[in-house]
Amino acid sequence: MKKKVLNAFGFLVALYFFMFSLTLIKVSSAAFGDGFLSLTKNSVSSVNAFGLGWLATLITQSSGAAAATLIAFSLAGFIGPVVLIYMMMGTRIGTSITALFVAFLVQAKRRDFRHGFEIGLANLVYAIPIAIVMFFIEFFTGFFSNTGKYFLAGDIPTVSFVELIVDPLINLISFLPANLGILLGLFVLVVSLKYLPKFMINIWGEKNLKSKINGLLCKKWKSFLLGFGITALLMSTSITITFLIPLVVTRITNLRRVIPYMIGANLGGVSELVLGGLVLGREALPAIFTYVSFSVIGLLWMIKTDWLFNATKFISKGTLHVSRKRALGFIIAFVLMAIVLSFV
Repeated sequence: MKKKVLNAFGFLVALYFFMFSLTLIKVSSAAFGDGFLSLTKNSVSSVNAFGLGWLATLITQSSGAAAATLIAFSLAGFIGPVVLIYMMMGTRIGTSITALFVAFLVQAKRRDFRHGFEIGLANLVYAIPIAIVMFFIEFFTGFFSNTGKYFLAGDIPTVSFVELIVDPLINLISFLPANLGILLGLFVLVVSLKYLPKFMINIWGEKNLKSKINGLLCKKWKSFLLGFGITALLMSTSITITFLIPLVVTRITNLRRVIPYMIGANLGGVSELVLGGLVLGREALPAIFTYVSFSVIGLLWMIKTDWLFNATKFISKGTLHVSRKRALGFIIAFVLMAIVLSFV
């Protein structure tokens, strides 16, 4: 009981620093001025913006953290609103890197290793078609940026109490230069998002949680709701999906059962950015709309989860012939692609 209380307290502390970090990034970024490091729709192409969003997720290991940071920079005048929309799409591609990397590190026989690697690969197969469709819809119609403007026209309330609880600490470190403030904010953001799910897992108990998860994965919609619920609480899509890799590697469950869970996890993961958006303010709503739309469109995969399963298996077995060496090559190529799209 004592450990649960301590973990609950740790969760609240991590949640506080999550809100603090976003506010610090926003305040410190504004101190630079609108003209410095400004990224607008005239200076950054849509493809580069997409790549930068992808790259930001690779660096932070969290699409929510990357998206929230980019929104904070946008509110400070560094990133144009249209550029930000493409960046939001790119962040969702980078989410798969955590599962791919963790699967690579898992010690297992070749066949079992492949099964674990397919978790990250399936999430990538899930995300790429959605990102392509959204990219072209925005490119030719401006749908997401234009629709996002309607949120700004309405009277949508935001959480004002956040500033009341984080401002004392912000004021305490106000002596820091703006560039150090941004770096500190980024560091605290990544650390808080690392420990939030850990404290939640400790509260429930990892073994108990895993056994219950496997029992619920056998039904398609139960699996979906499980992924949605856990990720909404943990606020980390990548960690929630990666959590299942040991279960797949040890044959406790399989990819077919995990796919609905993964789709639900991608929808539940919007809780992380929604909370971040409430901290950052109503100006963040257009970008949040784009981020959430990605997961809503992803629900279409639930109609034919077998398509996602078969596509993943085809790439894994029929194209990549996954081994540990080829998996490493795939991960390197995944990172290089983000860099190429960002700067070429």
